[in-house]
Amino acid sequence: MTYPVWLAVSIAMPVLVVSWIVFVSQRWGTGSLIRDYGLSFRWVDLLAIPVAIAVIWFVGPIFIGVALMIFGDPGGLPTNVVVTPDPMIWVPMLVLSVVSAPFIEEVVFRGMLQPSLKRWFDGYAPDQDRSFRATNAAVLVTALIFASLHLPQVLGGVNGVILAAGTLFAGIVYGALAMATRRTAPSIVAHAAWNLLATASAYGLIS
Repeated sequence: MTYPVWLAVSIAMPVLVVSWIVFVSQRWGTGSLIRDYGLSFRWVDLLAIPVAIAVIWFVGPIFIGVALMIFGDPGGLPTNVVVTPDPMIWVPMLVLSVVSAPFIEEVVFRGMLQPSLKRWFDGYAPDQDRSFRATNAAVLVTALIFASLHLPQVLGGVNGVILAAGTLFAGIVYGALAMATRRTAPSIVAHAAWNLLATASAYGLIS
C-alpha cells in the first residue's frame, strides 16, 4: 500500500466508524452521544483511570507471561507499535493510536457491544447472582472479540501470543472500568493513556 493510500484509509476509516456511531445514536438512541455512550466525566474518574492503567502496567505482564508458558513463544515483534523516525508515518500513527482508536474502540466495544451482551445474558428477570454472572460474561466476551480483531496484526510480524494476551487483558480491564463507572469516558481516557505509554515504550522513551 502506497503512503497516500495508507493515509487516506487511515483517515477515512475512523470518519466512517464515527459517522456510524452518530447514526446509531440518532436512529436508536437519544441522539446525545454523551447520554447514549456515557461520554461524561466525574471526580471518581481521577482515581479509577490511574488504577486501571496501573493494573495493566503491573499485572498485564504477568498475564502475558503465563500465556507464553502455556502456548509457547512463537517469536515476532513484542509490540504492535510501528517504530519509525519518519514523522510522515509516526505522527498519523500516534493520532490514530492515542485519539481515534481509543474513542472508536471503547464506544463500539464497551459502549455498544458490552451493554447489549449484558442485557442479553441477564434475560427477562435477572436476580443479583445472574446479573453478576452476566456482567462478567459480557466483559469477557467483549474482551475476546476485542482481542481477536487485533490478531491480523500478526501478519505484520507481531508476536501472536503477546498480542492476544495483552489485548485480552487490557480489554477485560477497560470493560470492568466501563461496567464499574457505567460510562465509557473513563475507559476511553485509560485506553488512550495506555496506548501513549506503549508508544513511548516502543520508542525507548520509557522502560
